[in-house]
Amino acid sequence: MRKYKTIEVRDYEEMLKEINISEFIDLNNHDLLIYGGGGQDRKFYSDLKTNPKCEVLWTGWSGPKWSAIFSFVPGQAGLVKILEQSAFKDIYYELAAHSVSDVIYVPKDLTESVQVEASERTWRARFESFTEKAPNSFLLTSEADETVIEDGKEMYFYDYYFGSEIIQGLRNIIERKNQNKLTTKAKK
Repeated sequence: MRKYKTIEVRDYEEMLKEINISEFIDLNNHDLLIYGGGGQDRKFYSDLKTNPKCEVLWTGWSGPKWSAIFSFVPGQAGLVKILEQSAFKDIYYELAAHSVSDVIYVPKDLTESVQVEASERTWRARFESFTEKAPNSFLLTSEADETVIEDGKEMYFYDYYFGSEIIQGLRNIIERKNQNKLTTKAKK
């Protein structure tokens, strides 16, 4: 069984805000993708398709094909491309509040491969290998639908993977290092 890290709810929300405004995110050369692992209904993705700040690249039933008979239960997965960085936090939080969800930051030429992984493997989709293919990429996985209590603090589960040449500023934001000293200038 995979062991996740935990992050205090307040720090999680700060991390999403920092990604939302960070100049370390380069949408000219990379795509910021969000994979919602399930828990949404079809209407959620239909509504999201009308949002000009994002593009729904794929949506489908999140479980094994045989379980599609239960599609009346909220269980839609989806892959969303963020077109305006300012939309990231709200869209990701909404998805992570209903299921385990991923942020995949990869060079644009890998986006189609991420889409294939999402659509062909749905409930078993794994995106860690993309951080090996692209040294300046990252994967962030979290679940914000339940909290656990550690040392009297509410915590969410999350995990992350970095490419070998990830910008240190992005690493710091996600690992929650130097929280009070974060800048928006790119450092390598």
